[in-house]
Amino acid sequence: MNKIYFAGALALLSGVAACSEQPNANREATSAPAEQSATVPTDAVYSATGEVTGIAGETVTISHGPVPDLQWPAMTMEFRAPSSDMLATVAAGDQVAFAFRQADGGYVLTSLTKN
Repeated sequence: MNKIYFAGALALLSGVAACSEQPNANREATSAPAEQSATVPTDAVYSATGEVTGIAGETVTISHGPVPDLQWPAMTMEFRAPSSDMLATVAAGDQVAFAFRQADGGYVLTSLTKN
């Protein structure tokens, strides 16, 4: 009978020991991306060229070429304009040069010029 209690206690302690190691492993794994993101400048401005594919309110969709500074391939994505006035001179189909920065979980135009 004592052997059963001993085996049960040993199993319980093994489980507790395994659980106590898990949070440390997670903490190390999640701290690395935070350290990496701290080195990325949040006020950096990036440039690209592309074609306007749509405009809705203060948002413009641009099919743009690669953005080497961000290691982005060519893609189509939405950018917010600081105001709809910035978008008044462009229309779908226009070739544009633009600059943008990351803000509020998205990308905001800092300049937009029709080519």
